[in-house]
Amino acid sequence: MQIIEQSHTIIRTEIVAGIGFFDGVHSGHRSLISDIISTSRSRNMSSAVITFRNHPREILHSDYCPQLINTFEEKIDNLSETGLDYCIVLDFTPEISQMSAFEFIKFLIENYSLKCLFIGYDHRFGHNRSEGFDDYVKYGETLGIDVLQAKMYIPEKNHINVSSSVIRKLINEGNVSEATQLLSHPYALQGYVIPGYQIGRKIGFPTANIAINNPQKVIPANGVYAVKIIVNREQHYNGMVNIGKRPTVHSDGETCIEAHLFDYSGDLYGQYIEIQFIARLRSEKKMNGLKELTDQLQKDKEHAMNILLNSSIPC
Repeated sequence: MQIIEQSHTIIRTEIVAGIGFFDGVHSGHRSLISDIISTSRSRNMSSAVITFRNHPREILHSDYCPQLINTFEEKIDNLSETGLDYCIVLDFTPEISQMSAFEFIKFLIENYSLKCLFIGYDHRFGHNRSEGFDDYVKYGETLGIDVLQAKMYIPEKNHINVSSSVIRKLINEGNVSEATQLLSHPYALQGYVIPGYQIGRKIGFPTANIAINNPQKVIPANGVYAVKIIVNREQHYNGMVNIGKRPTVHSDGETCIEAHLFDYSGDLYGQYIEIQFIARLRSEKKMNGLKELTDQLQKDKEHAMNILLNSSIPC
């Protein structure tokens, strides 16, 4: 997949494209992308998505702080797995925010050889998002391109209308296993290991305290999770993660993300870690001392190992 980040970049073939923010590149997005690719092949054209580096609402509302499923880099990585020919990346600017849908479609035609545009079944764009699909079709006819509407994607297994907002809600609630089903890949957080309180080491459960490297990422609900952990992008481990305020031991009230890696020994300080959430084991709760905490952590570990050993997601 070639990434296009500048206007007037030469694309030597006409393109079939879809437009959206594509946060999560979830199964609904992938269904749309599949339609784009199949249509482009039937028309002997190239396939593309048009997306934005920044969340549009950050420009429209200066105090808006998005909660994201993907960082920009994750989004590009996920899109690159789909078989698209191009990913056209735009910066959402005040100038773009003032464009009507007609003006924006014309901009895409003039800059990127757009010949066919797929619209998500509930997607709206253009200034104030005041126009709808029938308007887009008319604009396409005027400008000489086809505008097609993507079908609604609802998985057969759970019959949930897949959307980024639904997935964010599931993650916020701690329902990471269902979020994974809708994403078609595990939800993940990335960051670096920083010094912690080192209490876990004293009770036989050493933990890596993780500083998340993007404050806009959605943090799952407080609790204990079975996870896959990747250290420095290459070493894979099973493990469990606690997210919360550590009520059993001394705490400053801040939410911590602490990972315990199974079958690992060594110093992780400063190392880059990716946490892939597989299932929530339980909510966070205060124990009556370190002995009860140790016993509970051993139960958590056994529960997590059973889930991870039966997981279809490779470690």
